[in-house]
Amino acid sequence: MTAQTFPAIPNGTTIDRTIRASDPIGIGTESAYVCLAYGPGEPHIRRLELAPGEFGAARREPLLTFAHFTDIHQQDHQSPGRFEFVDRFYGPAPLHLLAPAYRPQEFMQAQSCEAMIRTMNGLDSSPVTGAPIQFVLCTGDLTDNSQVNELQWAMCLLEGGEIMANSGGPGYEGVASPAWGDTGYWHPDDFGDEYKTRWGFPSYPGLIEEAYRAFVAEGISRPWLICRGNHDALIQGTALFTPAFKSIAIGSEKVIALPTGFDILGNLEQYIARPESFLAGPTRRVMPDPSRRNFSRSEFLAARLAAGGAPSGHGAIGIQADRERTYYVDDSNPRIRLIVLDTVNVGGNYHGSIGAKQLAWLEARLAEVHSRYYDESGRLAQSAAGDKLVVLCSHHGLDSLVNDMVTTGLEADLPRVLGPRVESLLHRFPNVVLWANGHTHSNTVCPRHDASCKTSGFWEVTTSSLFDWPCQARLVELVSNNNGTLSIFCTMLDHAAAPGPTAADGVLRLAAIHRELAANDPHCGIASGNQGQETDRNVELVIREPFSLA
Repeated sequence: MTAQTFPAIPNGTTIDRTIRASDPIGIGTESAYVCLAYGPGEPHIRRLELAPGEFGAARREPLLTFAHFTDIHQQDHQSPGRFEFVDRFYGPAPLHLLAPAYRPQEFMQAQSCEAMIRTMNGLDSSPVTGAPIQFVLCTGDLTDNSQVNELQWAMCLLEGGEIMANSGGPGYEGVASPAWGDTGYWHPDDFGDEYKTRWGFPSYPGLIEEAYRAFVAEGISRPWLICRGNHDALIQGTALFTPAFKSIAIGSEKVIALPTGFDILGNLEQYIARPESFLAGPTRRVMPDPSRRNFSRSEFLAARLAAGGAPSGHGAIGIQADRERTYYVDDSNPRIRLIVLDTVNVGGNYHGSIGAKQLAWLEARLAEVHSRYYDESGRLAQSAAGDKLVVLCSHHGLDSLVNDMVTTGLEADLPRVLGPRVESLLHRFPNVVLWANGHTHSNTVCPRHDASCKTSGFWEVTTSSLFDWPCQARLVELVSNNNGTLSIFCTMLDHAAAPGPTAADGVLRLAAIHRELAANDPHCGIASGNQGQETDRNVELVIREPFSLA
């Protein structure tokens, strides 16, 4: 049955319409390839887990409104430093260190990000209270493989300017080339491959050439802040940059398969410390490119300092003297402190943690905006500090702060601190009301209850990736209800492209194809559940006021 059509909603919110799977347009041996169409909107669902009881707002007063997008994964699709061939082994749980290593839509990632920035730029105000949007937050994984050229593309998208997300020579040299003859990847051209036979994928002749043409990025029209993700520090977000790998990445040989007889599961644990061992198989010759080298932590900071737009330095101004510190506070809103953490463990592995030094820094920054809090023994402490609400931001969320790996000489902030200890600290400070993050590529909303009942707890909101389905961002708004409670309104945003590729051209056509391919990706598509439940998307999250906001 054909999906009902809905009138155009210029601001891209999902309150009035959503984008959903529609009719199959291709039949494979394992599943059908579906097109996308507009569906009915989703109203906000009120959640009262952290403020149980009757609810009635006396008078809404907006306190903070921002747009949140994450995991934009600007990717050099042609780099010799990639492991696409591992994706054919996708399935066994232990391959989480390596897979997924390939997406059919990945060479249009720049256009997908641009389409979302256009949606965020087109939002004049909050759909809930009409308050202006104060800033845009990106919580990490700006790049996919920590390469200099990927960082350049990401910064160009954020600040605006001409971008051509191509590398190497003028012609395409990658796994989707018909000349390479590998049927394990989707080929936009009329070439038989497994994506077409197994999952009914279509052909789009000339699509790769179109995707690699230069276009002018709008840039974010509001102040923007960023933090670092594991893909901004490690190979494929997981492994260490060894000298051997660095040589491969900027070289002229792209590996297309594992070495003969290589036991991928038996050798999986050495991937973090010796990723080059997985790149010892047969190769194809490609044009080398020195911009494929990896960037350092200080170069990541320098890129922010050099970027145009506001605020100056995008969160790096206060920390530029310490090139090893990539966490900071933003006090631009007089009633709310934004604390941005760096949860990357550069010792390896894609999961996160923070160091003991950062934990002490976090405790000090929390104490600065609390007139009352609890010390480590659970006793109430009082100070002369003025109260502010606290919003935490990071790449990893609490459930993925499980990485205590230590690699000598790489991380100065030791020992590593994991989720339970971080959560215990936060529950000592009642003004913490929200933690926004990404990393999992899925939409989830979780109430974090304080087991001691000394505080009301806080809401943890995780937003999905622009890389994988549903390719969404989120609008977040803190509102005082003037009845002793706060509401945190979360509203999902779809990017500016129409559901179907035929309804647009240029950048938006490519973004529409990207989203359609992402929806049908056999590993990370609609069937993965990354879109979350309705209670993870458009929601009103209620929490008690930690202090009087009158």
